[in-house]
Amino acid sequence: MDVVLLPVATGTKRPTLTGWNTFNVERMSDLNYLSQLTGNIGVLLGEASGNLCSIDVDSDEGFTAFLTLNPQFQETLQTRGSCGGNIWFRVDGGYPPLTPLKRIDGSDWGEFRSTGGHTIIHGVHPEGMTYQRLVDRPPMTVAFDSVIWPNDLALPWVKSDYDLLVERQGEPVQYGENGKPTLNEPSLAAKFALEHLTLYERGEGSFYQYDEGTGLWVIKKDEEIKHQLSNDLKVVADDLNDTRLLTQRTNQRLLSLCSILKGQIGKEDIFAHKRALIHCQNGMLDLATNPPVFRTFSPDDYSRNISPIAYDPNACCPRFLNELLGGALPEDDISLIQRAGGAMLMGSNSAQRFLVLSGTAGGGKSTLVSIIEMVIGKQNVVELRTEFLGERFEMYAFLGKTLLTGKDVGMKFLHQKGASKIKSLVGGDLLNCEKKGGAHFHIQGNFNVLVTCNSRLRIRLEGDVDAWQRRLLAINYNRPKPEHRVTEFAETLIAEEGAGILNFFIEGALQHLDELHTTGDYRLSNDQIVRIHAIMQESDSIRQFVEADVIESPGDNITVVELAAAYSRYCEGQGWEAFPQNEVYSKLKALLLELRHVSPRNDIVREGTSKRGYHGITVDQGGQ
Repeated sequence: MDVVLLPVATGTKRPTLTGWNTFNVERMSDLNYLSQLTGNIGVLLGEASGNLCSIDVDSDEGFTAFLTLNPQFQETLQTRGSCGGNIWFRVDGGYPPLTPLKRIDGSDWGEFRSTGGHTIIHGVHPEGMTYQRLVDRPPMTVAFDSVIWPNDLALPWVKSDYDLLVERQGEPVQYGENGKPTLNEPSLAAKFALEHLTLYERGEGSFYQYDEGTGLWVIKKDEEIKHQLSNDLKVVADDLNDTRLLTQRTNQRLLSLCSILKGQIGKEDIFAHKRALIHCQNGMLDLATNPPVFRTFSPDDYSRNISPIAYDPNACCPRFLNELLGGALPEDDISLIQRAGGAMLMGSNSAQRFLVLSGTAGGGKSTLVSIIEMVIGKQNVVELRTEFLGERFEMYAFLGKTLLTGKDVGMKFLHQKGASKIKSLVGGDLLNCEKKGGAHFHIQGNFNVLVTCNSRLRIRLEGDVDAWQRRLLAINYNRPKPEHRVTEFAETLIAEEGAGILNFFIEGALQHLDELHTTGDYRLSNDQIVRIHAIMQESDSIRQFVEADVIESPGDNITVVELAAAYSRYCEGQGWEAFPQNEVYSKLKALLLELRHVSPRNDIVREGTSKRGYHGITVDQGGQ
């Protein structure tokens, strides 16, 4: 026999032999000992009986509720005395010692009986009834951790997060023999992080705290954290009824606690790893599952960008589709806007492209951009100013944003010296930035960029045509300006169809995830590819002119003025806007040396006067 039975006086629960809790299975081979098992019989629990344990539930209601939570125990030994009952099982692995169990409100619930305890299995209950076997089966074997306990129990073996903190760090306030309090700063900092759900982003040098109401991680200044630490010290002083602690709330102390906190909760690039999630006003839509799952917020999502629009899967947007998009764009361009808007909504740019909308002034481009901004959340958008991208503090404004917009920009927007930074801002580069005060931080170039203009943009290529071509998306928004302008049309559409427009871009996000999975990029129509190529050619029109029309001719010469005039005619023939004359002169000099191996001279004679120009080249008149 692998259990230890205990002799118990009839009608009682107390074993008759002293030292009974030290017995082992060798007793069960002693005939003299076995002869004493004549009244009530108990079972010694825990290690002595092969890890046999029982859960004693005091009430019938509690017993039934426990079996409902743990239906596997329907097949194990169950016994009963006057009420409630005992559930018997062997434990595979570790388990607590004999432990009384109470509800959170302090009332008795029962007992977990194991090493150090026993349970009566046979005989007469002190109240006069006979012990019953409700289920007469061998005890089953389970892991203790598999037992599901009622939510209203205070389980002594389950340590709270604060208990674990004290085990690691010690009590936040410690008292010496003289009764003088000493602050345990690491413990106080850890207590603060536990109570306020705070993290420190080392790369940015910023604190964040989680807001359960919105699901957002919200940036906090150091001064705000210090103020909260000061308030927490006041709470500790009140709980301990020790006003001496109030004098410890000095600036030096709070700075020290702030520094320790940064070390304890610091994380790197915690917001850089974007998941296929859309953070809506009323919950989180997880696009990584099929179908997508709408669920509650979680701090583990590490989201700091929320759409102000509530998710409604049944909402639609007929006015948005018919009045704003349908009359202005072909289906393939509407699809591209939908997919690009989906990427903007997810807050990531895995395809590493940016979108340019060009065309008719007043045709609806700005309305579309305003709607996209409102769906994504204006707090997640910042203006892109290419003329300032090379300045020290410009990119600090991008921290925590997901969309950069340039609205109704001029033709030179992408021709500014700083425009080349756009390739890094969308291309996944790690960018070193600076905020006022001299502090440096890093941001990941994973931004979406959306630009609108009324004319064709020219790009400052600087010889990097392929890189720009890989980054660009272009849509020509050619709807004529409406006769009657609708005042605040974007606001009206969001008010009437906001949830439907959100669904439109959610569908775009799903389509974009699919094309990323299959191609790693946007699927573009032939017209869209040609459009991008045309922008590249016009942006590189001086090179195009030299390659197409300037030929080597040993007996000829040409002045720079004649070359510039020929370039202007070439652009006119292509339907392009020519570059300004001073830029033409500068670029022609470098291109002619590179492509035609000639340098400028000052002895080109025209009408008896020496002019600046070139020997050995001419313009192909057939190309003109």
